[in-house]
Amino acid sequence: MSSYSKSLFTNNTVFSNERSLFNPISFVIAVQTIGTGTSQELDSLTKYYMDIIKIIQTDYSSKIANKTYESIPTDFTQYTNLVKEVQEMRSQTTNASVLLLLQIAEDTLRGAFNSLSLYGDNLLLQLDKADLQKQVTDILSDKNVATIQSSMSTNSMTLTQSFQLAPVFNYYIRIYGAPLQGEGFDPVKIAFIIYTLEENGVDPYS
Repeated sequence: MSSYSKSLFTNNTVFSNERSLFNPISFVIAVQTIGTGTSQELDSLTKYYMDIIKIIQTDYSSKIANKTYESIPTDFTQYTNLVKEVQEMRSQTTNASVLLLLQIAEDTLRGAFNSLSLYGDNLLLQLDKADLQKQVTDILSDKNVATIQSSMSTNSMTLTQSFQLAPVFNYYIRIYGAPLQGEGFDPVKIAFIIYTLEENGVDPYS
């Protein structure tokens, strides 16, 4: 005999031959309801749009997950174009699940680009802090030092030659250390430092 079944944990009820205490709603019916429409909405995500999502995952979200922030692309034009493409995809669907996934993709893209700037600013702050600590140490170490006698030697001459690296290379060495002999500077890290310096109003080359 058919009867209504009501859950003890929720207010859900269903007309059924069985009296389920936990979840009286038919699981089969629920699956069919969710499946219909979702596949139709996913059909609107063409290969072109899937490639865009793949780029976001490969070039942005994976870099955040791996904490390789300096590898995040610094091209602002590419970033804005990707945001526009994701927004275009969102305008072509009304499915709540697909909209949520696309919103996550856009938020991840924005978060990754913001992380790029924050990471660069943090590195510069660490360098400034190290410089200040060194100045304090130098001042304290020379505080009680006095020159007792000085002398000059005129019978010898020393010739020295010095050169100064561009700021971008100085920052590179201070952050990552000097490159190994024969390897040279990492172009990805150089590009990241150039972007960070320019964002902070510093000329990377002079």
